[in-house]
Amino acid sequence: MTVTQADIERGLRELGLESESHVLVHSSYKAFGGVDGGPITVVRALVDSVATLMMPAFASHRSAVWDERGLFENNAYPAAAPEGWDISQVEPFTHDTPANPTMGIINETFRREYDVARSGNPMMSFVAYGALARELCGAGTDIDAVEPINRLMEATGQVLLLGVTHTNSTAVHLAEQLAGREQFVRYAMTPDGVRMAMSGGCGNPFDDLQPHVQHLERRVEVGVSTLRCYDLQPYVETARRLIEDDPEALLCPTTKSCVRCDAHRSRVPA
Repeated sequence: MTVTQADIERGLRELGLESESHVLVHSSYKAFGGVDGGPITVVRALVDSVATLMMPAFASHRSAVWDERGLFENNAYPAAAPEGWDISQVEPFTHDTPANPTMGIINETFRREYDVARSGNPMMSFVAYGALARELCGAGTDIDAVEPINRLMEATGQVLLLGVTHTNSTAVHLAEQLAGREQFVRYAMTPDGVRMAMSGGCGNPFDDLQPHVQHLERRVEVGVSTLRCYDLQPYVETARRLIEDDPEALLCPTTKSCVRCDAHRSRVPA
C-alpha cells in the first residue's frame, strides 16, 4: 500500500494535531511501507499540518572524539582509546552537519530541505521549523541537550511517534534528567576545538514505559504504519515519576550487560 500526503495529513488530524500544534516527531520511513513522492512527502505533510515541527538530528557519528583526559567515575567512558579509533574521521559539528543515519531519512530530509533552526549541542542537536523554532533550538546547550524538549513541553507541545516506539523517544531522556538521573557526557569536536557535551543513555528499555502511558495515547493507522501521539507534559511527568519511584526503572536488566544502564545502576544509592 502506498500512502499520499493527503493520507498522512488526514491521520494527523485524526490524532488531534492542528495548525496551532507544536510537535516533537520521531519516525521510521520504512514503517509506512511506501509513500508517494518519498520522504519529503512525509515532511511536507508534517510541516503543513502543525505550527512548529521539531526532530532530533544527533550528530555524534561525525563529531564525537575520544579524549585521553577521560571522564569522572561511572560515566561508561572507555579508559583507553577504542580499538580502530581514527581521528581523521572526526569533523567539527556545525549547523550543516548531517544527522546520524540512525535518526532516519525523514529527519535528515527535514534538516536538509527546510531552513531549520538547530540547537547547539554537538552530540544531541535538535532541528525545528515554524513558529517556535528559534526559541526551542536556542535553548539547547552542551551540557543540557534536552532543554529544547523542556521548552516544547512548556509550550503545551506533543510527542508524535511515526512507526516507532518509545525506544526512539528522546522525551524520555528529559524525564530521566528531571528525575535526577545523571546524564552522560562525552567529548565532541566543534569549530572552537574539543568540548565536553551531554550524551544520552540507552533507549532500548524505554518500551517499559508503554503500560504507564497507554491511557495518554492517541493512535491511528496510516497505510501499514501506526502513528501514536501524546501530550508531552503528562508523558514526561509519567516517566519522571516512574524513575523517581524506582531508580532502576527504564534500565536494561543486569543480564544484558548494557554499559550505560549498568553505569546508571551503579550510581543508585545502596
